[in-house]
Formats: sequence, C-alpha cells, structure tokens
Amino acid sequence: MCRLTMPPRHPHGRRTRRAAFPSPAVMVFSIEPVSWCKDGADENKKPRRADKSCVQYRHVLVALGFLGLANVYGMRVNLNVALVAMVNHTAVQETTLPSDCPLPSEVSSYNASKASSRATQDGPFTWDPVLQGIVLGSFFYGYIVTPIPGGRMSEAFGAKWLFGLGTFFTGLLSLLIPVAAYAGEGYLIAVRVLQGIGEGVTYPAIEAQVAHWIPINQRATAVSLIHAGGFFGVAVGMYVSGLLAATDFMGGWPSVFYVFGIWTCVWFVLWAIFTSNTPAEHPWAGSEEILMIEADLADQKPTLEKKLPWTDIATSLPVFGVVMAHFGTHWLQYVLVSELPTYLGTVLHFDISKNGFYSALPYVGAIVAGSVSGVAADFLRRRRYMSATAVRKLFNGLAHFVPSVMLLIVPSVGGCNGFVNLLLFVVAGTVRGTSEAGYMAIPVDMAPAYAGTILGICVCIGNTTGFIVPYITGVLTAEENTVRQWSYSFYIAGGVGLFTGLCFQLFASAEVQSWGLGPQRRPTVEEKQMVANGDVQDLEVKTAL
Repeated sequence: MCRLTMPPRHPHGRRTRRAAFPSPAVMVFSIEPVSWCKDGADENKKPRRADKSCVQYRHVLVALGFLGLANVYGMRVNLNVALVAMVNHTAVQETTLPSDCPLPSEVSSYNASKASSRATQDGPFTWDPVLQGIVLGSFFYGYIVTPIPGGRMSEAFGAKWLFGLGTFFTGLLSLLIPVAAYAGEGYLIAVRVLQGIGEGVTYPAIEAQVAHWIPINQRATAVSLIHAGGFFGVAVGMYVSGLLAATDFMGGWPSVFYVFGIWTCVWFVLWAIFTSNTPAEHPWAGSEEILMIEADLADQKPTLEKKLPWTDIATSLPVFGVVMAHFGTHWLQYVLVSELPTYLGTVLHFDISKNGFYSALPYVGAIVAGSVSGVAADFLRRRRYMSATAVRKLFNGLAHFVPSVMLLIVPSVGGCNGFVNLLLFVVAGTVRGTSEAGYMAIPVDMAPAYAGTILGICVCIGNTTGFIVPYITGVLTAEENTVRQWSYSFYIAGGVGLFTGLCFQLFASAEVQSWGLGPQRRPTVEEKQMVANGDVQDLEVKTAL
C-alpha cells in the first residue's frame, strides 16, 4: 500500500523531511521542502534524497535511450554500406541488360559527379548477390531469437542492464567483423548472428523502461524521441560508413566497424552510471520527480510481473493488429535500409562516398517526422481532440500507406533518374517516421505491465523481414541487376505495407486491456479523478505486490 500524505508543519514553517523508505508492502511518502540542487542535510548525518534535482532523470533516460538506439541501428546498417566496398563487383561479373541504367560518365553529373572508377570500389571478397543477401540477413537470424525472452526478463528483473549489456555486447562484436570477414564468410555470418542476439533484447527493454519512468501524457513524445535514435543511427551509420569506406583510414571499410564498436563502449559507461530500473531506485533523482511520476502512473503503474497471460495476448485482436503493423513497417524499412545502398550503387551507379549520404537522407527526414509526430500525438491526447486509439491509427496510417505508394511508383516514375528516385525514397522514409507515434507507442498504452513482452513478440515477428527481404531481392537480381528486376522487390514491399497497414486500422486499440495492468487491484473512479486533477496530497493508492 502506498499512501501519499502531507506531513505536519515544522514549528518554523518548514515541512518535515521524508522518512526513509519502509518495506515494499507499505511505503509512506511525504513531500519535503523544496531545495534547488541541494540536499541541505546535516553534515554529520547520512545524506538524504534531495527534494528537487537540477536534472530531471527521466529526460536523461530519454537522451541516453536515443543514443543507445542510435548505436544499435548504426551497427545494424553499417555493413549494408560497407558491403559495397567489401565486394569485388568486377570479379563477381554481375549481369546487366543493355537497356539498364547507363554508367555515370554517360549521364548527368548529379548521379555520381566524377565518381571513382569501379576498380577503386572493388573489395577483396567475391560474393555473389545471393550470398550478399545471406550475409546482410544473417543478423536477423539471431535478432528474432531474443526479443520475447528479453521482454520477459525486463519486466521481471528490470530493463537497465538488459538494454545496456545487449548494446555493449553488440559493440564488442563489431570490433571483430573485419577479422571474421577475412577468415571466411561463415565466420562473418556467425558474428552477425551473435550481434543480432545481443540487439534483440534492446527494443523490449527500453519499452519496459519507459513504462516505469515516463508519465502517461508524455509517453508518445518520449517514445518518439527515443526511437528517433534508431532513425538517427541509420542516417549517421550510412553517412559515416560511406565516408570511412572511401578512405584509407584504418584500412578503409574495416574502420566502419572499429569506430562504431568503440563509441558503443563509451556510451555503455554513461548508461551504467546515469540510469536505473525505476525512479525510486535512482540514486540522484529528486523526491519531487519521483512523486510526480508515481502519482501520474498510479492508474497504470506496472509491476515487475513474472506471470504472463499468454492466452489473453495470443487471442487479442489489438495485439494482432500491432504485430501486423510491425511486420509491414519492418518490410518497408529493410527495403530502404538493406537494399537502398546496393540499388543506388550497382543500378544507379552512385559513388561509394556519396552512396552513404544519399542512403541516409530518408532517415534524416524520419528523425524530424518521428519527433514532431510524437509531440503532436501527445498534444491531441492532452487536449482531447482525438482518442488515444484514433491518434495511433492516424499516424500509423501515414507511416504505412504513404511509403507503400512511393515504393509502388518508383520503377515507373523514377526509372534511371537519380533525382526522382531519391525524392521518392526520401518521402517514403520521412513519412514512415510517423510510426513512432503509432504502432510503437501502443504496447505501453494497451498493457503497461506486459509492454516489453508484447513489443518483444512484435519485434521477433517483424524482424523476420530482415532476412526475408535481402534474400528475396538477391534471388530476384541474381541474373539481371536491372531496374525491372528491382521493381518486383518494390512492388512486393508496397503490397505488404498496404495490407498490414489496413490490419492495424481494423484491429489495433490503445485502450488498456482488461489483463494489461497485471494482477493488481484497479483504482476506483474517485482515485482516477484525484490523480487526473493532481490532487495527490491525501490520496491512498493500494497496490497488491
């Protein structure tokens, strides 16, 4: 039982300090005097928690979560660009039709202004398109294994170390990729599979962390900002990878993996120091911030729940709608992430140093769209212009239908025109960023106690496309690396995006499910109203632990 009370006043007008936390079953919180960044405790006594901290640590969580997912996605996609420099395309002898796109010297300077010769782009490995697809997709053989157990572990034991160590482990493996590649493609595939296993826990873990740290009406903004880190990581990963692969720094393409691995290790140190599983566990968070979060989440606060309602989840139509949304948007994403650098480099003949930059543009737009859509979604909910479900469906509809249409018209409208192709891809990638206020925010809405597990299921199923898409594209383009053959990949992606987007519109819901809060007593109507009004001084919230 948690009781929020106002303690008696000090004889001199100050309120008494809060007592130390008792047992988890009964905790009494008292509002302390406000001090700015200073505890004010007697020097001879044990320091107590400050009433108000200079730093709002939920904002620190969002910032480090953003950087963490940037690392995760940067290491996921850097191989897609580096692979263009790693493969000896001349030795592979890719077949193209005479009517295919002309070489840069035969077209406008925009496509590859004074591009390097093909010889300078050739690398040491003679991997055909099918094997390249397997190498690119191997990451996801491991990635689909750990999201569900990762979600359960984050709910049962806390998400801090799961997210941190999963990212750190992936960074260490990144340092081994050059050695593994020279040892043989089998070793490279094995390292990428292990990287996928490490990254598989990250998304469910950060979702569970959000459920404990972020007030309800700030969630869409927080989720959008955190997940914008993924878009940022793709943009920076592709751009920086293209630049590094075109230089002689640390051997050229190997430097791509060294730089990302080292930076991830630095990030892990910051994450370990400045975050915690819950606000109450944080050593420096102020009592005022903790009390605000606890009061706001009194209606939906999840427990560290070890039992899972599998039947309820498996038979839930809203969960089905979210799973389908993940599958569709990941298919669209991996066409842009995994295949776009190869398409620009081998079909439209963009120079490797510019390929990374152009491939990153859709994700630069996605960063802006994701952040703006999150703020807009919270505004619409806060002002009650739209229901939570309507808000999620609005932004998810944009994220599915617009990119799908763009990919469907790429072959006929874009052709061999570099500028038009880029424009269509940038529009597709930018609008897809609004999904962060759509399907990505719903697991916390519908089931706060099981958000990590639900997202784990979604990530597991959605990321099967990570090896399906490269393999299908490799098969389609193995004999004819032409716009026509690539068009089949774009048509398939557009169809999948439209179908799964429709499933989300029909079945998804942001309403808290009857099983979504775990086995705890539901707050009364009066308690809900008191929390909504901010009147928490005499509110008693009983929670079965």
